[in-house]
Amino acid sequence: MSEDVSRGALRLGWPAMLVAALVLAPFLDKAFTIDDSIFMIEARHAVSDPLHPTSLPVHWEGRIQRLSSVLPTGPVMAWLLTPAVLLGGAEWVAHAVQLALLVLGIWATVALALRLGATPAAARAAGLLLATTPAVLGMAGTAMPDVAAMAIGVSGFERLVAWRDGRSAAAALGAGLLLGLAPLARSHLLLLLPIGAILLVADPLSPSSWLRAERGRFIPLALAAVVTGAVSFLTRDRAGVDGLAAVAASLSSPRFVPTNALAFALHWSLALPLAIPLLILGWRERVSRPWIFVAVTAAAYAYLALAERRSGAQLLLAVGAGASCAALVGILGDALRARDPVRIALGAWLLVPLAALPYPHLPAKYLVPCAPAVALLVGSALAARPTLGRALLAATAAGGIALSVAILRADAALAEVGRSAARALIRPQVAAGRRVWYSGYWSFQWYAEQAGARPFTVDPPFPAPGDLVATTDSTSYIAADEMGELTHLGRIEDRRPGGRVMSHEDGAGFFSNAWGYLPWAWGAGVIDGVDLWEVAPLERWPEPGAAGTRGYRSNPTTTSTGPSPQTQGQ
Repeated sequence: MSEDVSRGALRLGWPAMLVAALVLAPFLDKAFTIDDSIFMIEARHAVSDPLHPTSLPVHWEGRIQRLSSVLPTGPVMAWLLTPAVLLGGAEWVAHAVQLALLVLGIWATVALALRLGATPAAARAAGLLLATTPAVLGMAGTAMPDVAAMAIGVSGFERLVAWRDGRSAAAALGAGLLLGLAPLARSHLLLLLPIGAILLVADPLSPSSWLRAERGRFIPLALAAVVTGAVSFLTRDRAGVDGLAAVAASLSSPRFVPTNALAFALHWSLALPLAIPLLILGWRERVSRPWIFVAVTAAAYAYLALAERRSGAQLLLAVGAGASCAALVGILGDALRARDPVRIALGAWLLVPLAALPYPHLPAKYLVPCAPAVALLVGSALAARPTLGRALLAATAAGGIALSVAILRADAALAEVGRSAARALIRPQVAAGRRVWYSGYWSFQWYAEQAGARPFTVDPPFPAPGDLVATTDSTSYIAADEMGELTHLGRIEDRRPGGRVMSHEDGAGFFSNAWGYLPWAWGAGVIDGVDLWEVAPLERWPEPGAAGTRGYRSNPTTTSTGPSPQTQGQ
């Protein structure tokens, strides 16, 4: 049976795997982006100290801090990125690893669908939906751990169901290892363990069903808990910094809940194909509470109108939030009424990202590990309505590919500014013997350090007269007018109109809803820019945010050393 499922999953899933490869292939050499830098730095340390990848100081938010105190994630992604580090930080290697993980996730999703009794048409649709999910493809173009968490988590569930049905020791071991490693890719996947338990009982709503279940049935979940705890302990920071839970708690606050709750709802409509296909199908349980749609839409619109204080897409966003909440309540309500363990587990899987509500942000990437549940639910709904389902599947896949490519192109343009600036502004100066500092993070941090620059923080040491400092428009913690008397030596920027994934002005916040709720938006402003300055003596270094008391002077004979805005980027 296991071999039949494996072959069937490969036979049904290969078209989806091909689609994913074709979409991602043009972006294999895309520059590292946003938080890629922190995971690449962690991987670089893991090469020499694989058991303690977070046991090092890093530049973060304008200060030198322990990596373990700012990264509430386990070591899985650092280990997966070590090949890229060993090959000189090659972007294509990191992105090839992500593509391989996505292919694994597609296979495991199709295999899980078959093990749960889905028809071949439903399993095939699930694979294609996963392969064309914008949040998934967008994150597959990064070096962040969300696709890894998804692939490991759904593979663990596939092995868990194989254990439930066949009691194979190999399946139990595989489920335990995979579900134990998933929280070490993204911490909130620790909640997969109770969801896995739901899959192992006949009636999750009946206490007697839990009591009658033979205790040996839960062995893989117990093993998973041991794996998570043991690996977390073995890979802890040797300096004695608090563990993952303490770090996450230190970053969390109730004030983040309202914006994150709205973002959570919107992602199911804008970045993952859950609400829209189900509501178009008119699947009765998906709209079993129409008043929820109306109430949430009204509340979301009022919140957006008060909080955003600008015209634009408030009504569209509010409708999206209402549609998502109606779909989620319909899914869970129907599953609970039917007392179906599979549907209850899939519905609960969708709620896992709610663990991040108090975190500083809840971007679409935190929902990526739930994308297989979306694919399984929507795939089954589409297969149940063959005529309409085929047309809707084609439209959903095409729309997902279009939005995914738009996100990847916009992200490539954003990330390329940092890579180009390090090559054009920093590397030649370091090669000439100049001392260069950088202020900023995102992709620029990785490339600036690779080029030989050192971090400029709010704590000493500080640049000396004659040193150079590179600052970014988007992420510098020390503004130019806070550095003293400066000479402007050059600038790299990209101001071409086009897609934006991180723009306060345009409401785009694919990587952080603190920037906006849209996964992609059209914009005409500067995507990002990097300036190079020569520093004169300072009387006093201000704290971040302090008003600068000195200005800067431009050297009128100096022009940008980088490509023009018309030629730089994607």
